[in-house]
Amino acid sequence: MDDASICGEAFNFSNETQMSVLQIVQTILELMKRTDLQPEILNTPKGAIKHQYLSAQKARDVLGWRPKYTVEEGLTETIAWYQEFFKAQGKVK
Repeated sequence: MDDASICGEAFNFSNETQMSVLQIVQTILELMKRTDLQPEILNTPKGAIKHQYLSAQKARDVLGWRPKYTVEEGLTETIAWYQEFFKAQGKVK
């Protein structure tokens, strides 16, 4: 952030994979091999935005940024981090 011309600019960082919340939950459950859990879908939100995703175009154009991970790779690392964190807290075995 040494470039004064981008000071105060906002950037989205994403691999731009469009996924629903349900798809993300299903991917997490699959990665964790948790066939015993199923999401409960209530369909209660009002005024929810049906389709939205982050565009990283500005980050690519201005910063030359590129994502390092797929969604699955990022979730795998995140799951591992949380498992270690909760293990260290004595909350899981």
